[in-house]
Amino acid sequence: MSTAPQIAPDWWQSFFDDDYALIWSDVIAEDATKSQADALWTLLQLHEGSRLLDAACGYGRVSRPLAERGAAVVGADQSAALLKLGEQNRGALPESQLRYVHHDLRYRFDETGFDAAINLFSSIGFGTEADDLAILTTIHEALRPGGLFFLDVIQRDAVVAFFVGGRTMARRRADGILVVEEGSWDPIAGRIRGTWYWAGAGVSGSKTAEMRVYAINELLRLTESAGFELRGTYLSVSTQPFKEEPPHMGGRIGLLLQRPK
Repeated sequence: MSTAPQIAPDWWQSFFDDDYALIWSDVIAEDATKSQADALWTLLQLHEGSRLLDAACGYGRVSRPLAERGAAVVGADQSAALLKLGEQNRGALPESQLRYVHHDLRYRFDETGFDAAINLFSSIGFGTEADDLAILTTIHEALRPGGLFFLDVIQRDAVVAFFVGGRTMARRRADGILVVEEGSWDPIAGRIRGTWYWAGAGVSGSKTAEMRVYAINELLRLTESAGFELRGTYLSVSTQPFKEEPPHMGGRIGLLLQRPK
């Protein structure tokens, strides 16, 4: 394994760019996104006209299908590049149905009174624990009392199981691009580092990221500190109850949370 390059504490401010969209846009297939939208519609008790905050929304992978179902979605993200891609792919949806906002979620969001909110695909853990608490607090304050929040992240036990198994990750996209990931795990800091290399179809490059991975009890403590109450635990973005079973120790976990009434 090659030595991973040095990474700046604010790596995430430039990580989510056009290259990110190119390399990760096929990780979750369209039918899987539809299934996730189905699950969120049910778990968050959404209906036509529900106000939903997608924080952080990226390029609108889930924002758009939920808006197409009738929710009034506001997608917030700090990446201007991904928001631009989301705008390009919004289709015929009007701004009253789907609107994208450039915003750093560590800081208070101007709009409030949302019926529900989502934070998917491990969109916390990039900075410090204080940063994550600030993001969760922003989401809490943006919800109406009684509003529901779904948080989807990788959890520590699944990461440990992955590295104990000695596995590596490689995949070839439909366009021929080969993507290979090298990773390392720091059990003391609770941080995972990954470097992704890609080549093929006339393009090549690499990206490195590092993030905090929380144990489930740490996630619950953090969300409680932000003011949320737990309503359920699920296998990633699904309606299937979470079970921590080998070999993957449950994998990703979805927390259904609520701002108290």
